[in-house]
Amino acid sequence: MQTLFDYNEDECPWYYFDSSYKTLLGACLIVFGVFGVLLNAWLYATFIHSHLVIFKSHVLVLNLCTASLGRNLLGFPFAGPSAIAKRWLFGPACCQLFAFMNQFFGVFQMIALFAIVLERYLLARYYRREKSVYFRYYWTLIGVCWMIAVIFAAPPLFGYGMYSCDATGTVCALLWPSLNSGARQLGFSVPYVIVCGILPTVGIFFFMGKAIRLERIYYRSEQQRDEKRLTKCIHILCITTLALWIPAAVLAGWQWLPLLLYGYRPHVPQVLALFAPIAAEAATSVPVLCYLTGDERLRAALLGRMRKHYALLHPERAKRYRRSIY
Repeated sequence: MQTLFDYNEDECPWYYFDSSYKTLLGACLIVFGVFGVLLNAWLYATFIHSHLVIFKSHVLVLNLCTASLGRNLLGFPFAGPSAIAKRWLFGPACCQLFAFMNQFFGVFQMIALFAIVLERYLLARYYRREKSVYFRYYWTLIGVCWMIAVIFAAPPLFGYGMYSCDATGTVCALLWPSLNSGARQLGFSVPYVIVCGILPTVGIFFFMGKAIRLERIYYRSEQQRDEKRLTKCIHILCITTLALWIPAAVLAGWQWLPLLLYGYRPHVPQVLALFAPIAAEAATSVPVLCYLTGDERLRAALLGRMRKHYALLHPERAKRYRRSIY
């Protein structure tokens, strides 16, 4: 039987869930977290060993990997054991820090996805005009990712928004404004939803369509076909990641919209409250899996990182990629 937390509505409005649900949540977070750390660390090591970062597009690949790896290292060592223990284990100050970092890497992932899709469009557009995208544009995009992530993660630490317990009562997360919340909380949440949710999602699909159309028209050579394959891989990556974030978006809407429309905060379904963080944790593994299946250059580097083994590819392709790495 569910019982209320011993806090007022603004501090912790959620209900205790059955212990078995929390144990399942903790186990899944640990499994997906460890798997994500191994995959993203593998990609990092590959970049260091094979010098893939000399390809400008791969700078943004590494940027997205940074967001995923940070989310992994933050998530399972803290959220997993806390869920299994049925409560937060690391104190109130650490809970606020956890919520800040979780918010930071969540925003970082979204903006990094938008940046990498925008870059594919800019490459196709400048190719038509016989121009190139310089490295400074890549570093600018990376800097914007970090800046926006900090801007929308820091305000709740200073009273603009609030970090409190999540729907399972085991970790801290952004608390959506309640009836008793001030204008500062609402003034933070509305721009957050627009800038970090709606606009990047719309922009991702808009620039996807533009890039596909331009590449279909102008990319003819073998090298440009490789670029088309990377673009396709990135588009699949974005769609899959956004699909795994849908439960988290539904959970946020379930918490907030009835409160704004009808004046009360509804109970959160247990399945939704558990599936949302698990799917978000699983999304951190999607980029490396997509690179393995969709991009020959990255797949060859990943699978042959330690032994310089390129037998996965056709011999002529393997020679070209090997020359480009040295």
